[in-house]
Amino acid sequence: MAHPIVLIAGGEEFLAEREVRRILTAVRGVEPTLERRDIDGSSDSAMEQFVDAVSPSLFGETPIVVVDNIEQASDSLQSAVLNAIADPETRTRALLVQKGLVKGRGFIDKIKKSGAEVILVEKPKGKAFDDFIIAEFKSYKRKADPAAVKSLRDAVGDDLRMLSAAVSQLSSDLDAAMISAEDVEKYYEGMSGVPAYVITDHVFERRVSQAITALRWGIEREPNMGPAVIATAINAIRSLLHVVNAPSGSSEADIARMAGVPPWKVRTLRDQARKWRPAELADAALLLTYADASLKGGHIDELGTVEVLDPIQRQALLERVLVEMAQVTR
Repeated sequence: MAHPIVLIAGGEEFLAEREVRRILTAVRGVEPTLERRDIDGSSDSAMEQFVDAVSPSLFGETPIVVVDNIEQASDSLQSAVLNAIADPETRTRALLVQKGLVKGRGFIDKIKKSGAEVILVEKPKGKAFDDFIIAEFKSYKRKADPAAVKSLRDAVGDDLRMLSAAVSQLSSDLDAAMISAEDVEKYYEGMSGVPAYVITDHVFERRVSQAITALRWGIEREPNMGPAVIATAINAIRSLLHVVNAPSGSSEADIARMAGVPPWKVRTLRDQARKWRPAELADAALLLTYADASLKGGHIDELGTVEVLDPIQRQALLERVLVEMAQVTR
């Protein structure tokens, strides 16, 4: 850390999280026992938590404080942060993470002008998306031709978290050193088509019978579409969480940018979000994780025996998970 206080700005949540991990890993290379304190800058108790975290301890240890949603900081927290930056003898070490683009712009500008280190994590545009995908493949010692990059964006969309996960999955499951468009299209067959999205839309609208009907129709057309349905549903949960957690007053364009969806999709997501509580979305995510593992690696019984599922069992598993998702209540 060039400065004890770092602002990670730009609003791209996935890249911001990655920068936090990178910095913490670097610092812990020097201080293995470094303590991390996490604070939600939008919470009512954020000011008290920040003061407590940066106060000297009996043993003289100074943790590194990660303050999320710094753009939503209260006036008192803003003052405490700016005072810590201005103090030439400060022992405060903090990562200030800006996740939203709506509030707190004046405060963010003050931080940028204060002398704190600033790391920009803006969502790429145009060709930069392709460069991001190529760099992700490179991190796994793989290459992808331009057609493969385009096919991956067509299948997954422009959500960086999903793209990164897709690259990781492809690199793990495929042996080819050079990933081709054919590899991507075969792996994600059905994902960019209508059936997977029709199925998941029915689920998140809590239309159980329509979801099962669409799933059966889709499997008849593409027997191996199970992973595509799971991936699409996981992506839908992430988008819904962006809608649920969007700051009040956010425009459709702001939410679309955060969720990685086109603006017209935001209205649909808002309608669906009204039907789900955050805890229910968490339960749905757990069900999908279980289904994904079972489809790819097989079902593990109580004795620890792995049972590879046949096509009929795979379909039954998918149907059961989708029904439980659509009906889950807490």
